[in-house]
Amino acid sequence: MKLKGFFVVAAAASFMFAVSQNSFAGDNGPGYKLIKANGCLACHSVDQNKIGPSYKLVAETNKKEYGKGAIKEIERAIEKGSKGKYKKYGIAAVMPPYGYLGKQKIEIIAKWIMSLAK
Repeated sequence: MKLKGFFVVAAAASFMFAVSQNSFAGDNGPGYKLIKANGCLACHSVDQNKIGPSYKLVAETNKKEYGKGAIKEIERAIEKGSKGKYKKYGIAAVMPPYGYLGKQKIEIIAKWIMSLAK
């Protein structure tokens, strides 16, 4: 009986992990909704560079450069702004600080961006 209970708990935990991981992906998730609501798409796009880098480029570049610290680096760039990070890709725009969004919203946005990394 205890073994059956273990499998039920393990299955539920696996399901919750999968749901939490996928809740950041796509354009219906909370991260994308925050990006859209805060005007980020004026400078960024999901998969094409505009004034600023595409979110896929941001995700892949930060994953490559910072590994497991990529989300924290993206959070820092959103909160404090950044300059020159994507110059080698022909993007010289300055990212203004968005610290007023608060830690929770910034974290949601950063996780959504990182969900785009390959």
